[in-house]
Amino acid sequence: MMKSILFLLVLCSLKLSAQSLSQQQADSLALAVESMKNDTAKCDAYGRLANYYLYLSISKGLAYADKEINLATELSWQKGIGTGHVDMARHLISKGDHMKALKQLSIAEEIFTRTADHYNMAAVNNQLGILKANQNRFPEALDHFFKASKDFESSREKNAKVNAAFVYQNIANIYTATESYDKALENYETAIRLFRELGNEETSVAMNIASKGLVYQKQNRNAEALKAYREAEGILTAENDDAPTLAFIHSWIGSAYLSLKQYDLSLEYSNRALRSIQTMGDEILMASTLQNIGYAQIRQGMLSGNEKELLTGKENILKSLEINKSQGNIESLIKDYLYLSEYYDFKKEPENSLIAYKAYSMYKDSIYNSKNKQSLQNLLDERTIEMRDTEIEVTKLNLEAKEKQKWFLISGIFLFVIIVILLIYQNRSRRKTNEKLHALNAELEEANRIKTRFFSILNHDLRSPVSNLIHFLHLKNQSPELLTETDKHNMESKVVTAAENLLVSMEDLLLWSKGQMQNFKPVFKPVSVAQLFEDLRNHFLSAEAIRMNFEDPENLRFVSDPDYLKTIMRNLTGNAAKALANTSDPLITWKAWREQDKLFLSVTDNGPGGSEQQFRALYDEKEVVGIKTGLGLHLIRDLAKAIECRISVRSKPDEGTSIVLIFNQQLNAD
Repeated sequence: MMKSILFLLVLCSLKLSAQSLSQQQADSLALAVESMKNDTAKCDAYGRLANYYLYLSISKGLAYADKEINLATELSWQKGIGTGHVDMARHLISKGDHMKALKQLSIAEEIFTRTADHYNMAAVNNQLGILKANQNRFPEALDHFFKASKDFESSREKNAKVNAAFVYQNIANIYTATESYDKALENYETAIRLFRELGNEETSVAMNIASKGLVYQKQNRNAEALKAYREAEGILTAENDDAPTLAFIHSWIGSAYLSLKQYDLSLEYSNRALRSIQTMGDEILMASTLQNIGYAQIRQGMLSGNEKELLTGKENILKSLEINKSQGNIESLIKDYLYLSEYYDFKKEPENSLIAYKAYSMYKDSIYNSKNKQSLQNLLDERTIEMRDTEIEVTKLNLEAKEKQKWFLISGIFLFVIIVILLIYQNRSRRKTNEKLHALNAELEEANRIKTRFFSILNHDLRSPVSNLIHFLHLKNQSPELLTETDKHNMESKVVTAAENLLVSMEDLLLWSKGQMQNFKPVFKPVSVAQLFEDLRNHFLSAEAIRMNFEDPENLRFVSDPDYLKTIMRNLTGNAAKALANTSDPLITWKAWREQDKLFLSVTDNGPGGSEQQFRALYDEKEVVGIKTGLGLHLIRDLAKAIECRISVRSKPDEGTSIVLIFNQQLNAD
């Protein structure tokens, strides 16, 4: 039973540095690795394959470990060389070749000590602990495990915590082997807790639960042991664990049933384990399982009198004894000789029974175990004192470090707050300054536009009335003989009317310009179409040669800026009048109508018409018209845009021109 404890130590070594692979993944990696370029990634792949074949095929595992070492040596990669020697040592320990394994670990130890690689040195110490435990040198094994635990617990490597959990499991195994059962159970519980905290470690949890079963079985608490084994088996089965892992559990279940004298069940589970072990090549597990099978067969043969079964049981015990001798497994040898003594006694062979019993007594009474346990106890006492002193020192250093960290943190927070305040203040000041600059630039730009438009308006709106007035005065002064008294009277009446209209226009213009000088924004209010048409009629009263029609059948009202509209409509009418200068029977028609809550105002003339390019300035903001043309189409465009009015033009040569103003504002406004 002793060596079954140590099987678990070997299993733990696999988890320390190897990522688990499925059979399919291992096969794929084996095909791909040879075509990879020679670098550290390929070296790591060899290591993963070497660890995968632990317990499955020692020969393949050793071959991949050898490739790992050779490639790492070629690359002069010290870490890879050391790791390769550790991987090779794992297989040699499983094979039972302890001398060669120790040589491999010594090489790795030298490399990791020289490179100050404490993490991988911890893996070496763990493996040395496994090796010493397999040699029954428990104090040395425990010392190596304590060193490994210390390095793993102080490491910040990714897998340090899980590796520390495995070391706790190995320490618990040593306590089990030396019959320190309370300490063994305590360390198994610690390992279980750590594995559950890590997550995705159900297999490791199961193995520690099964290890508790080993302790119960040593205490003759066989029912509790069997319960623990069953729980572990359930977890492994649910996890679809591989045959090597379940082989350990089935072997232990067979041993438990053997202790409970349920020989049929013992043989069932032991044989299930043996089928897996035969493909693994693990000599130690093989010996333990054969011992269980042999003794169960002997006991069944004694009960049934079946000579064949008795003989088969004896042969299995002898196979177990041969392996245990080669491995130096003293506790298992004790049981082998005890079982042989019982067999020979039953077969009435007292001489052979006595020889076997003497061997049993010799090993059992050997002072080796008592000295070993005493040395172990001394080592534990020293380790306890060392750990206590170390813990006190670490606690002291931690308190000092925390005090320093506290003041550094306070200072850092204070500086951070000051910097944040300064940045916020600077950002706000810069934003306010930028806002002021933008506002000033906008005001300057708007002022320039206002000035340009204001002078354009003055030029256009005053030019036509003044021109007509001057014309009338020149005609009266230079050619009075051409005028009759009636003509003079009419002329004077028209001059007075023109002057009055000019005065009204100037007053409107001055009032409008004064109201617009702030930001040159329209002021929307209810507007009557009839009033707009009346203003046009009075403004162009002197244009007798042109017939003007105004159509507003619905007497429409809407919301807009009347001053903007008057300016737009006057200039559109003035442009139409100019276009009719050489047209016989000239006609200008203004219409107002509505469609679907939209208002339409159109001015149509029967003049010569024009091309699209001539009216482009009405809707293309990139088109520029000179100031000599008066207010111009571009100013009409800008004013229309300001009051949300869209302009549509239809004009063809010799067919006249029609310009439509389209408004979206509310109709029939009060």
